[in-house]
Amino acid sequence: MTEMMAEELADYLRECSPEKLDVECYDIADAHLAPTPDEETVVVLGMPVYVGKIPLPAIKAMRDIYGGSALTLGLVSYSGRNYGNALYELKQFADERGFKMIGAGAMAISYRAVRGSARSGALVMDSDALRRYAKAASAKIMRLGGCDIEGLKVKPAPLEVKGRMPRHKISRLSPKAAAIAQSVLDVIALRRQESEWFL
Repeated sequence: MTEMMAEELADYLRECSPEKLDVECYDIADAHLAPTPDEETVVVLGMPVYVGKIPLPAIKAMRDIYGGSALTLGLVSYSGRNYGNALYELKQFADERGFKMIGAGAMAISYRAVRGSARSGALVMDSDALRRYAKAASAKIMRLGGCDIEGLKVKPAPLEVKGRMPRHKISRLSPKAAAIAQSVLDVIALRRQESEWFL
């Protein structure tokens, strides 16, 4: 999902860029190996959602990276009824690490059942919503990057993402217990019909 978003975004931005645009992808666990981004870099930061939160290993990995004031688009993928507070949590961590988040999106995913199997099969992503988000985000990036004179640059308004910081309890839950917790969250949460984003 994150790679697809980065490629879509680069395709839109290539239309107006006189310079060659490259797309580099890093796993969040190896992101500390990536060069520190600068103001000319656009970062797409993607995370999965587990029980309405960002997973603890991803939070630990984010503490090892620094954003360098790079324009950033946040993404979370959720397959339950609701993404909970994960998008808000991602924005807070990105802000703390020096990223300049200008957009945040929650993308619905599901798993298509494989015939003759009780297990889920192929991942089905809301690709249309991802493309619409990439197009809208690229338009915002073009507006923000329209001038090289510091005093005339457009400053982005603070991004408002709904939610609150969740509490992360370190537990010794088995995978089966974690699956039960996810199913309980799915039952009590309001169902979202489609992906949504904030710009």
